[in-house]
Amino acid sequence: MDKLQQMIKDALREMNATSQGGATFTPGAGEQYATPFAFGKKNKPTKYYYKIGYKPVPDTIPGSGLEVKQLFEEQPLHELNDFQKERIAAFNDIETRLNRIYPLVSNAKNETAEYYDANPGSYEIYKSTEMILSYLKAIETLLTESK
Repeated sequence: MDKLQQMIKDALREMNATSQGGATFTPGAGEQYATPFAFGKKNKPTKYYYKIGYKPVPDTIPGSGLEVKQLFEEQPLHELNDFQKERIAAFNDIETRLNRIYPLVSNAKNETAEYYDANPGSYEIYKSTEMILSYLKAIETLLTESK
């Protein structure tokens, strides 16, 4: 592990230890699926499903001979070896950590604004935006580099 990767790992570990917030559900405009009745079991739609006017999609379109395909199909994990599965699963952890960073950035921005309001004329660095930006740029570079 090179020095940059270790710095990023340490920074993310520190951010994780100090994180606040969590998953939330915010009702509002748009479709909402936060109900146990939104979807029935596969091939066994609930009565609610029919009451709101939905019908299950058939496997074939009658009279046309066309098969109905899923829009998105995941690569079956059983075809991957253990190393590959671990590498792919690590992205779930990365996504979780990145989602935790959003409220931390917002909180840091608000705290910094409050600090400068309380200390007019101050040139003190309350939160190190330069360091955060350098870590984010390094992460972007790691994700956009091609092998």
